[in-house]
Amino acid sequence: MNKILHLLIAFILLSSTSNANLITKHIKQTGFDKNTKVALYVVDNKNHKTLYHKNATSALNPASLLKTLTFGVSYMVLGADYQFETALFEDCNKNIYLKLGGDLLFSKDDLNKLISNLKNKNINNIFIDDSIFVNEKYPSTWLEEDKWPNQGEISPYIIDNNYHQIAINRSSLAKKVDIVQEDDYKLPIINELVLDEKHDVKIARLYGENSQIINLQGTVAKDDVLNLPILKPDINFNVKLNQALKKNSIVHIDRIEIKKTPVDARKIASVSHCIKDVSKKVLYNSDNFSSEIIFRVAASKYYDKSATLEDSINMFLEKYGKYLSKGESIADASGVSRENRLSAKSIATIFMDLSKKTDILSLMQSANQGTMADRLLFLNGNLKAKTGTMRNLSALIANMQTRKDTNILFVSIVQDSSKRKSLLKHYENSLLGIIYKNY
Repeated sequence: MNKILHLLIAFILLSSTSNANLITKHIKQTGFDKNTKVALYVVDNKNHKTLYHKNATSALNPASLLKTLTFGVSYMVLGADYQFETALFEDCNKNIYLKLGGDLLFSKDDLNKLISNLKNKNINNIFIDDSIFVNEKYPSTWLEEDKWPNQGEISPYIIDNNYHQIAINRSSLAKKVDIVQEDDYKLPIINELVLDEKHDVKIARLYGENSQIINLQGTVAKDDVLNLPILKPDINFNVKLNQALKKNSIVHIDRIEIKKTPVDARKIASVSHCIKDVSKKVLYNSDNFSSEIIFRVAASKYYDKSATLEDSINMFLEKYGKYLSKGESIADASGVSRENRLSAKSIATIFMDLSKKTDILSLMQSANQGTMADRLLFLNGNLKAKTGTMRNLSALIANMQTRKDTNILFVSIVQDSSKRKSLLKHYENSLLGIIYKNY
């Protein structure tokens, strides 16, 4: 009996070593240069046994893998049934308060529906309560290239995704370029575009970051549409609010100002969207703006105050700081900051705990969905994953059931690589294929 047991143990060890060798061989064959940092951590979700590791404790930039952790903590704090609510309140003096809730799905139609509840009411003043979190334009650790027009300002004033559509049309005589804006919120634009055979439109704010004037420069070879983040979210929201008031024939005494809703005010009506519906913006679309908003809303609930990014980070550290080693830290919610430093092992460890405490796995994309489009089709329905991409960096966190029925959590980070993005994605896909077939 002992002989059979020893043979069985030897076979398992030999099989494990053989599988590890296959992974090591694939990494070597990919041909990363000496400056590339390659980290990999593969763990059995059931017994937490490490199946493979390489530089798994090195603190690297997690890119958008961080979203799974910051959203996961926010999801745990807010709860699976949390509603991002925008509501109308009325106080005893017939003042109306529009309380913003950080609702990423809030639309112009939602606003009109909400304001219609004020019809035939005797109103004095209308106030906006934007105290859901502190209005910080951008994390201080973001580079200039991360900000507008690549990302909109982090603001509680959210309506129709805070984007403005601009059409670029060649004139019928094909001698000039026309700019068309159909939204009532107009952007001041200096049109310096010229016709050419090459299409290369450049967006700039040449009068400083606080300027509301946009310069469109470059060359135009075809009609085009630009979707630009709103420059001033609060002004845009107020324009839409005044439109809704006018549409519903609502008359009030004074101009709309900012004021916190009194504790004894009575709720008149509300519009809301569930966190599970909102989650797709983060876990499928990898939207940075949405990640930052949800992180702050969660901290506001956690600390019962109007929270800052610092509060959100402290909330995260209170929950999972014990899993971070020296040199590891987070600087935002989205993974945009280059000051984020996490190891593959820490990411996996925190995510495993979040998976136990929430149903975050059910919200994540599978193969051929979201940012995983056209990838790992053979794992469709058998994979939950999140990608991360930055300049010279590719990362992936994946949860899957292997062919041998092992539940695997996989975290890969390749940083400072000169290889093309497509080659880095192929490297990740092949790794998952090896693990799926052999573990």
